[in-house]
Amino acid sequence: MSEATAGPYQKITKFTNCDVLRNGKIVKDETLWVRGGKIVDPASLFYETERGPDEIVDFKGRKTLIVPGFVDIQLNGYFGYDFADTDKIEESLDVVSRGLLKYGVTSFCPTLVSSPAEVYHEVLPKIALRKGKRSGHAEVLGAHIEGPFLAPPKKGAHDKFTLKSCPNGYQDMLDCYGPSLEAADSAVQIITVASEVEGMHTCIYELKQRNKNIVVSLGHTQARFKDAEAALNCGATMITHLFNAMEPFHHRDPGPVGLIGCSLTSSGVDKPYYGIIADGVHADPASVRIAYVAHPDGCILVTDAIAAAGMEGDVFSLGTMTVRRISEVEVVIDGTNTLAGSVVTMPYCIKNLVRFTGCTLAQAINAATIAPATSIGISDRKGTLMPNSDADFVILDEFDEMDPSAFNIADVYVNGEKVQF
Repeated sequence: MSEATAGPYQKITKFTNCDVLRNGKIVKDETLWVRGGKIVDPASLFYETERGPDEIVDFKGRKTLIVPGFVDIQLNGYFGYDFADTDKIEESLDVVSRGLLKYGVTSFCPTLVSSPAEVYHEVLPKIALRKGKRSGHAEVLGAHIEGPFLAPPKKGAHDKFTLKSCPNGYQDMLDCYGPSLEAADSAVQIITVASEVEGMHTCIYELKQRNKNIVVSLGHTQARFKDAEAALNCGATMITHLFNAMEPFHHRDPGPVGLIGCSLTSSGVDKPYYGIIADGVHADPASVRIAYVAHPDGCILVTDAIAAAGMEGDVFSLGTMTVRRISEVEVVIDGTNTLAGSVVTMPYCIKNLVRFTGCTLAQAINAATIAPATSIGISDRKGTLMPNSDADFVILDEFDEMDPSAFNIADVYVNGEKVQF
């Protein structure tokens, strides 16, 4: 087929004299080719078009590293916006998806804390309409619904009056979230549940039978190890913000934390992915290090950011709760010491993972790119720079030989287009 009949001509851009993070490892003195919003293989491209690049971006004399765009799968809000605010959900998605780009986040899951059913019925259809690519915006991947099927004693910053059980199994979940749960292009990407809630094992199993693309994550739970393991056998594949809002590790019953410590559970199910908030507040650096050493490929960096992130001021909303900032990186439910999400950025978490665990910068970036993308089944197009993946990437510079965690975000590209800040 000739270019004349193949549709509009697509600009070809070559990035050269740079290092590139591919397949989880840094490739030195590499090139990156982009066409039509996709990463392309140069040999195949030349065979198809017999053309060279229309534009060359040359980094000669400048140490740079091109990495996939960061993927944040737990983000409650940012820049003063809370995704559970039904009156401002469209505005919230627009402002946050543009603002996140300066932090290198090119795709994310807007997260809803436990809320009344009417909030889900109103918000989820609007999130569904915003899924997909949009020029100059981070891509909305689908909602992460954190609750309301959670354990009251482990509610954390969730409103106890919104929490539910599911004695009728899947039907209770459908009634709560509404038709969006079963829509052909569901707005729902992840659901966090407490596995010990009445009816939850049956609910997880039926949900996964109906829609294998929705990820079930365990969180805000009092589950013992055997119960959490049984939830994996029903179809759960992730743990939400490991260590937080769950039973602590104990040598006689390690609880959900114990799931990451063995190659296979006794039921034969692979150990799960786990989110970790590497802000130095939600988990001690030593705890982060233990988790990472136990299961490095399962580590997913999440910010768990709330409306206070990126803003001045002290008092903000999180769902139906009022929260207060008490330090640069610490936010609590007003009048308590209960942590309520975070106000950190993804680059901050990446740098901390290097400092806390001693992993390489490339490994830390993997925890913000290929790991989250793989966990939700989109690693063919996100979190990678392999041919045919989306051309969402970040150009890093200002490295420091004395500090392996150091880097600066120089430029961000979405769909192959440079973002103008």
